[in-house]
Amino acid sequence: MAIGGLSGCTGVVLGALTAHAFKHRLDTIALASLETVSNYLLIHGLLLVLVASLAQSSPSSVALKLAGSLIIIGIILFCGGLSASLLSGIRAFAAAAPVGGMAFMSAWLLLCIHAWSKV
Repeated sequence: MAIGGLSGCTGVVLGALTAHAFKHRLDTIALASLETVSNYLLIHGLLLVLVASLAQSSPSSVALKLAGSLIIIGIILFCGGLSASLLSGIRAFAAAAPVGGMAFMSAWLLLCIHAWSKV
């Protein structure tokens, strides 16, 4: 839950920096990509808070534990990799983004599995 809160805060900070401080430093494609990162940080930070809350009421759910781990991996690899690449100019960091995106998708699917297994 704490990492979810940190992710949300980082999303807000990155959104503000993208709208103001980076506007004159980066091109439109980089700004749009950072806006995407900001949105993903906000969305997946909230998802992580939700998964943590659900895990408290279902402590034996393997799907929720794995989903939480994958969300954190997605935040690091997708959001971190893309941000590092755009802000440093080192393209190699962006190679982590697809793996992070797959981690996000897997986490969402695990949330579905958890819901279906409760039915």
